Amino acid sequence: MKTGLKTILISAFALTLTLSGCYYDNEDDLYLGGNTCDTSNVTYATTIAPIFTAYCNSCHGGAAPSASIMTDSYENVVANMSRIRGCINQESGYSPMPKNGNKLSTCELTKVDVWIRQGMPNN
Repeated sequence: MKTGLKTILISAFALTLTLSGCYYDNEDDLYLGGNTCDTSNVTYATTIAPIFTAYCNSCHGGAAPSASIMTDSYENVVANMSRIRGCINQESGYSPMPKNGNKLSTCELTKVDVWIRQGMPNN
């Protein structure tokens, strides 16, 4: 009887340890207090264009842009923004971008949304 109870207790303890190890931390959630996203001065030239340069223009610029979507100029970004936004937010029905890369940070996505809400000015 003691051996059976001991086995049950050890199994329960092992199960508890196993399940507690299945928690996935999200960097944005972990460091929310220490990492702030400054959206007070979002402009195309200093905020939005650098995001597209870093993540998009290598495939969506030049003479043969992927999927015929260009992100290398203000005019091209504005013309394709609804599709671009769906892709970078990795929404259902859109091809997740950047292709074979990590999703943009929550802060970068927030800055794009702020710029859109401002009317996508060329500033």
